[in-house]
Amino acid sequence: MAASRVLIIRLPCHKVFPTGPLYLLSALNRGTPRPRLHMLDLALCEPAARMRLVREGALEFQPDAIAFSWRDMQIFSPQDLDGAMRDAFVFFHDPSLLHKAGAAFHGVADIMIYKSAIARNIGIVRRTAALSPSTQIALGGPSIRIFGDRVRARLPKRVRVFPEGGLETFFQYLGIMPPADLIEPDVSLEDVEEAFPQWQSYRGEVVGVQTKLGCPHKCLYCLYGFLEGRAVRRRDPARVLREIAGFARRWGSKRFWFADAQLLSDRRDHDHLGAILDGIMTQGLDLQWSGYMRIHEIQPALASLMVRSGLHDLEVSLNSGAQPVIDELKLGFTVEQVIRGFEVLKNAGYTGRVLVNLSLNAPGETRETLLQTISTVRRIKEIFGNSRVVPVVFFLAIQPHTGLETRALADRRLRQGYNPLSVMPWDVLRLIYNPPPLGSLIGRACATSFARGGDDVGENVLRMIESELQKR
Repeated sequence: MAASRVLIIRLPCHKVFPTGPLYLLSALNRGTPRPRLHMLDLALCEPAARMRLVREGALEFQPDAIAFSWRDMQIFSPQDLDGAMRDAFVFFHDPSLLHKAGAAFHGVADIMIYKSAIARNIGIVRRTAALSPSTQIALGGPSIRIFGDRVRARLPKRVRVFPEGGLETFFQYLGIMPPADLIEPDVSLEDVEEAFPQWQSYRGEVVGVQTKLGCPHKCLYCLYGFLEGRAVRRRDPARVLREIAGFARRWGSKRFWFADAQLLSDRRDHDHLGAILDGIMTQGLDLQWSGYMRIHEIQPALASLMVRSGLHDLEVSLNSGAQPVIDELKLGFTVEQVIRGFEVLKNAGYTGRVLVNLSLNAPGETRETLLQTISTVRRIKEIFGNSRVVPVVFFLAIQPHTGLETRALADRRLRQGYNPLSVMPWDVLRLIYNPPPLGSLIGRACATSFARGGDDVGENVLRMIESELQKR
């Protein structure tokens, strides 16, 4: 029997626009038969109120099925703004005993918060299942795709965990026939507002819009190919534009993030993205947009359209400014191609910031390649100006289903059966790829810069690494 009333619950996470749950809601609205829907976003609730709101929603809405979405599960994000990573680096690498003590104190807090967060989310699912014994219960989301097998044993057997399979499998579980084109959410903001009373909390926030699914690249560390598949499935530009225009006009949204794995993942994306941006211009939409971007093949006409349509704070995952490291990571571009792409963008009139993501101590890193990366960052600054280029320090996280995990197991950096969800600081360091002989140098530079704070962490890290290398 088909579910006629479905309650979608996003489990607590950092407040970020719920693109995935809203797309699920919109897809369900187009299923046959069309169920009644209600959505609850626990990222917007005070911790003490979460279970009460779930209980009230379940009792008042009386759903046949409850679908939980779990977004964040791992303790750390391998970037310089992440507190857990900062604390681990300071504790193990900072020479100051005072800094080490502070990091240890904060690290214990990180562990307790993380352990309680996983237990809390599992507890919400368990208590909801007990509250609604005859209701179908499903658990999915990006974290479940990656780590679902790690939590399955802690949930009631009747909770259906979806670590694999696409939306077709979920629709089958609900007894609902999916629309023919599941890649097209076909968002109706009128339906969203009716099913999601909390929507007004996202007025003025950055809105996430996905223009395509899948990534054809096989970057050593990336999960997008596993999560979305290698085949790129592009949405109809007219529907993407209608979605953006709806948010802009009905909700007054001014800032957008294209939530694709990569914008411009290959040459066919140029015409696809160009059609969307041309529509933004044609409709006179005054907005700002950004996303992760590969710019090594960008053409002047598209660059001009990007700038005129509102490109803001460009974020580029360069990873390294040294070709041997880029090749080791299987990124599929050259340093010189990226530099030319930056020049094309500058000539098109781009005046915003350029955030350059750098994965220090990636496989193949040497003293020479580190210096090459620092030199490449200087070249980018010469193009845009020193104040507009922001180096952002990322480390490669070793995660399941990636080539980097395969490599770490082969190198015995990790043991078979390791726990990717461990909360121990020494495990956090092991899961952040920063091996010897350069690991201690980079660790000290990061720890010192993390302890100083400020908005120029990445710049300080590069400066300290360069100074240290030039002494030797």
